[in-house]
Amino acid sequence: MPILLAFLAIPLLEIVLFVQLGGALGVLGTLLEIFASGALGVFLLRLEPYRNATDIRAALAQERSPASPMANSALRMIAAILLVIPGFLTDAIGLLLLIPAVRFLALRRVVAKAGPAPRDDIIDGDYTTHAPDTDHDTLPPSPDQNRD
Repeated sequence: MPILLAFLAIPLLEIVLFVQLGGALGVLGTLLEIFASGALGVFLLRLEPYRNATDIRAALAQERSPASPMANSALRMIAAILLVIPGFLTDAIGLLLLIPAVRFLALRRVVAKAGPAPRDDIIDGDYTTHAPDTDHDTLPPSPDQNRD
């Protein structure tokens, strides 16, 4: 239900913001903002794979988990997509997600909501392997061998 409300509320908010801010900025100012944010979003979308690869390589070189650079990259990609979508609200959210502190807080909230992974499914045990005994561990003949 909350997703449905978001799908309804976001376009309505965008229309209200277009009317309010569009009146203050004028037609040319509004168009300039829309095209500038779209161009910035496309630029960031094209740049992100290279930045992501660099961040992951740096994390692996320092023997750290690449999870944090990958999560930050995902949020930067979401920010870039929001900048490409025309609208003042989506642009504001996209610009906020480009700030590292905001991304950190967003990731912290997502991780806190997800909670720690349950660890009660681990079974501790020992095992040994034995070489197969050729006399007793043979496979039965295949159906093709029985057709004499």
